[in-house]
Amino acid sequence: MNISTLLRGRTGRTGRTSRTGRIVAATATAVLTAAGLGISAAGTASAAETGRDTPQSLNGITYSYALQNQNTGRCVDDSFAYGLRAFTCNGMNFQKFNFYQQSNGSWVLQNQNTGRCVDDSLAYGLRAFGCNGMNFQQWYLSYPNGSGSAVFRNANTGRCMDDSLAYGLRAFTCNGMNFQTFNFV
Repeated sequence: MNISTLLRGRTGRTGRTSRTGRIVAATATAVLTAAGLGISAAGTASAAETGRDTPQSLNGITYSYALQNQNTGRCVDDSFAYGLRAFTCNGMNFQKFNFYQQSNGSWVLQNQNTGRCVDDSLAYGLRAFGCNGMNFQQWYLSYPNGSGSAVFRNANTGRCMDDSLAYGLRAFTCNGMNFQTFNFV
């Protein structure tokens, strides 16, 4: 089973904004306005300020999932307050990512809350960063044992997304252990 098949069966969508997404966007705008953070005259933060450049998808379909680590049970989470981390799964948009398929077979993961993309480089490590179309933000997926779970390998560094209680969420040499296997939830 590949990600297109897996994801299409769940929440494939083509540019529709859900009611929840509109509520979150309105709430985020209100919070940013109250905090005085980068709000333009139109009342929204600019793409440069939030990292919300929307990646392009090869097939025009956006898939949306949270990623839960098989070893720790924690979900990948991104917020402006705490950055990219593993955190107890809670169903909030901090833990939901849009998946955009690229022409080279990789995927770009963009957080629904911050608009930032999951990025890995040798200089900065695993982090959330403004989406920029570079291969630091492209991830190849493999499916160990034919399961619906995936291993995410970065196109630039070749390292895998990894979570453990000892080291937290990080990019690490791919090793086939369940610290590097994530379920789509």
